Amino acid sequence: MANSKLITRLKRSEGQLRGIQKMIEEERDCADIITQLTAVRSSVERVIELMITENLTECLDHPLDDPEAQKERLEKAVQYLIKRK
Repeated sequence: MANSKLITRLKRSEGQLRGIQKMIEEERDCADIITQLTAVRSSVERVIELMITENLTECLDHPLDDPEAQKERLEKAVQYLIKRK
């Protein structure tokens, strides 16, 4: 995925967070704020998923010449997946 698409997704999340700040300042309903926070969390998690997918694809499509370094690279990518759960 192109970086520009990731940046666009992050900017959208940033805008959502600003909106949430405004909602809090205006003392809007808690349930509405939580709904928006959940949407932001989902959006950021999707960016993380895309980054992990891109990283794993890069590891598999362009393996390193050093097998040990390649193993460490793949293990690190797998750790990203494990930490998310």
